[in-house]
Amino acid sequence: MSITKVRPYISLTLNNSRPMKTPKLFLFIFLLLSVFPMWSQEDDDDKKVNPLSEDRFLIEAGVFGVDRNFLLGADGESDNGEINFSEVFNLTNNEATPFFHGSWRFSRNKKWTVSLEGFGINAGNRLTLPQDVDWEDITFEKGTFVRVGVSFALLRLYFSRQILKRENHRLDVGLGFHIIDIGAFIEGEVKTSEGDRKFEKRGVNGIVPLPNIGVGYMWTPHHRWMLGARLDWFGITVDKYSGSLWDVSPRAKFQIIPNFGVGLDYKFYVLNAKVSTENWNGGFDMRFQGPLLTLHGNF
Repeated sequence: MSITKVRPYISLTLNNSRPMKTPKLFLFIFLLLSVFPMWSQEDDDDKKVNPLSEDRFLIEAGVFGVDRNFLLGADGESDNGEINFSEVFNLTNNEATPFFHGSWRFSRNKKWTVSLEGFGINAGNRLTLPQDVDWEDITFEKGTFVRVGVSFALLRLYFSRQILKRENHRLDVGLGFHIIDIGAFIEGEVKTSEGDRKFEKRGVNGIVPLPNIGVGYMWTPHHRWMLGARLDWFGITVDKYSGSLWDVSPRAKFQIIPNFGVGLDYKFYVLNAKVSTENWNGGFDMRFQGPLLTLHGNF
């Protein structure tokens, strides 16, 4: 009997096997927002300041149209071949998921900012295996019926300081933590060493801390418009975890009224880690990307 293991890779392109209707909706809404300034009063525009460059508090809630890919390994498999859960188990590769963000410029001169943001994903499926799958120390054979699930939650705490401010421009750098809570399981029929079959459920879980350094840029060319971008990166070993991340987010925001507006970002996360704990000996390579539509309040 031959056993197929799926070799690791990270796909940085959208999966075209399924129609992605959500990004088209985001694009339509963003184009619609672009005509808002024509509906507003334009008198004394040049004298007005964009409130996002001055207000202390920003609270956002939105929908992340995420396209994702899960590669997970257990029992040391992260060194030579994670399982591509998205492909092998035919998990849905894009969906809308809630997203939140809050920030506070807490110093008197508004140079220091603390922010918190996060999102979470759950994916699962039931199917007949198209190939043999090794998970921990057992084999789920081709043709057997299994149920699988993956859960993922990301929380980002970040402190930054303004290092440059010019008219309509602001540049910040900072340090923070991405706290990742991840779990996965497979359950179904397996073949034992004696040749008979029995039902097994095997799962892994862990909370992985990945520190990061980051830089953020904001440009406010108009009192209603803000354009910007953020980049986070780190590769480090922390206790029983070693890993790296990329977190890239270009963004645009429109102020409907001085204390309320809408935004459209494009978020791109790449995360990988090796884990050596009691609950999980293995690792993961994961990718999340897609448009993010938000409503925000600022004051």
